[in-house]
Amino acid sequence: MPEDKYKEYPKTEMYQIIDTLGIPHSYCIGPKHVQYASKHCNGILGSGAISELEKEKGKGCCMVKGCNLTHAEHELALVVEVAFDGELNEAPGLTEYLKSCVPLMDKDKVSGFAFKKKAGIHESNPSTEDSN
Repeated sequence: MPEDKYKEYPKTEMYQIIDTLGIPHSYCIGPKHVQYASKHCNGILGSGAISELEKEKGKGCCMVKGCNLTHAEHELALVVEVAFDGELNEAPGLTEYLKSCVPLMDKDKVSGFAFKKKAGIHESNPSTEDSN
C-alpha cells in the first residue's frame, strides 16, 4: 500500500497507521515470476501474471520456502503506531480507533492489525518511582 494511502486512515494523538505487514509474510516474487511475465505478459509482472502462473502450475507460487499459499491467500495487516506504554487492552480509545479504520480496510482488502509502540513513549510507573 503506498504511503500516501495512510492519509485516508484516521490519525489521533495516540494512534496512527504507519505501514502494512504481510500475513503470514509478504508474497515473494522470484525468477519464475519474471520469466513467466516476460514470456506471456509482455514483461508486465502484476497480479494478473501471478494469477495466470498459479493457474498454470495449479498451486501457489510464493518463493518463501515451504509456502504453498496463492497470491490472493497472502493478506495485509495495518501497522498501528501506539503512543501508550501500557497493555494494549488498557489503551484508552483503541477499540474505537480500530473500528473507525474498518470501512477503509474493507475497501483496501486489509485483514487485521499489528501494533508498534511509538519510540520515546514511557509511562511512569508509581510503584518504581523514588519516594524522596
